[in-house]
Amino acid sequence: MILKKIFKRILLKTPIYDFYLSKNDFSEILITPHDPWPGDASIGEKILQGDLSFSSKKRELKSQKLLWQINNNNKDFWNEEVHTFSWLRHLKARSGPLARKQARKIIIDWLKKNNRWNDKTWRLDIIARRISSWTTNISFLLADKDEEFSSILKENLFKQIKHLNTFTTKNSLDKLDKVYAKDDSSVKKFKILRGLILSGVCFEGSQKSYVNSLALLKNEILSNFNEEGVHLSRLPSAQLSILGDLITIRDIIMAAKIDVPEYLSSQIKKSAHSLRFFRTLDGTLSTFNGSKRETKFVIDKILNAADGKARGKGPLTLISSGYVKLLVPEACVIIDTLATNNKVFSKTPHALEVYVGKNRLLGSCGSSFSKNTEWKNILKSTAAHSTVSLEDSDAFIGTDLKQKTFSKRYTKDGSELVELIHYGYFNRFSSICFRKIELGNNGKNIAGLDKIESKKLNKFNIRFHFSPDIKISLSLDKKSVVLATKEQGWRFLYEGQAKLSLDPSIFIQDDGKISSTFQIVLSGSTKNPQTNILWGFKRIS
Repeated sequence: MILKKIFKRILLKTPIYDFYLSKNDFSEILITPHDPWPGDASIGEKILQGDLSFSSKKRELKSQKLLWQINNNNKDFWNEEVHTFSWLRHLKARSGPLARKQARKIIIDWLKKNNRWNDKTWRLDIIARRISSWTTNISFLLADKDEEFSSILKENLFKQIKHLNTFTTKNSLDKLDKVYAKDDSSVKKFKILRGLILSGVCFEGSQKSYVNSLALLKNEILSNFNEEGVHLSRLPSAQLSILGDLITIRDIIMAAKIDVPEYLSSQIKKSAHSLRFFRTLDGTLSTFNGSKRETKFVIDKILNAADGKARGKGPLTLISSGYVKLLVPEACVIIDTLATNNKVFSKTPHALEVYVGKNRLLGSCGSSFSKNTEWKNILKSTAAHSTVSLEDSDAFIGTDLKQKTFSKRYTKDGSELVELIHYGYFNRFSSICFRKIELGNNGKNIAGLDKIESKKLNKFNIRFHFSPDIKISLSLDKKSVVLATKEQGWRFLYEGQAKLSLDPSIFIQDDGKISSTFQIVLSGSTKNPQTNILWGFKRIS
């Protein structure tokens, strides 16, 4: 196997393979696909001025050496992202001859160094995103009708398409699951399939791969989504990303006047509807399991492209996916209930995310986007969410991997309530965790009860991780905490055998920036067979 890989790498680098790629049947572009992800003219202006930023990492484009040779490591997020050319949409949004000249200059320079296959910039997911980007922006790139640039661009584009068609198989897609986490591998697969199908529909001479590509797409849809349309990673931002890819695929098929497969249309509708569940009061997404919040503008654009309902109402309960939303006009509480029939169990049972008004009050520690494996594992841990943990251990791991869960949602006297039970610590710590949450109908009271039934003496921590812009102060008697958002004041109170402390925490923004913040921790031990901790947030101004 090792010898086979070595031989393959040697062969792909040879002039023979490059000659093979150059001999293809592709010719003119038949259809220009639409990119559902909007460009940002302000970012385009920064690129035009010589700055390119990804995930808090900024590089100057004035030095071409910095652009293509910095940190030559295929695991580095910045180095991967820059080679996808996904940022071309921002230059297109900036528009004008100067933006187009800068885009073409960068592409020409890239081709000087990457015209032939290499294992970093011609990796399948990167090459597929580059094909998609060049194709969706081709009208912008070729608006000046420069025949020499057009010929150079298309010649290399056709080589990349042939390479993608040659090596994209079910086996090559399945291998991604062994290398990356579920959310990362799935997003990469759909990027590959988007590039494959776009090239199969858009360019004359490449249609013969279209049928095979659709078969791969159907398999991935069936493997990666449940019946509610929720992605099995349970990351809202991963679902949004893939939904954007599915919309692009659907729209290019429609533009070619080909019948859109029913499974594709159905998946877009279901995923768009379930994605609305994860929208919060400020229009962004919840951050469970390391998800990005994204922006209201981008989410609106994707959902509008999906079904024409940018601000449509979503479900309040996702039974199979394991989520409940308690919603009143001035407050929103999203809860991870888990689900016994869910194929992927998270480590964050009963985790909360709370919005009051347009402000995110508390939730998880933020986005794992662009972070390495160690960071991703930390941000998906029980302790990185606003929930109960025992013995500083994650729930639902080891012998407790597929334990029982239960949830019940109901209303009482106008209040929204949910009762939850999980056995995610049962085998290891002989404990059952109960949580009850009540959201008052005026949005001014959020009450909780955490009950732990245990046959062992176990340490517990009940955490509430706050957003960085929340101002927090601990009372002198350490029995309450005062919280201030931009518009409101709140007080946290509790009762029970636990010690309250205000500890440091972090929140990671979508761009990777780490902000310092605080967490309330109620800590204690299960000295009795049943431990009850009452807590609540009450609006005071």
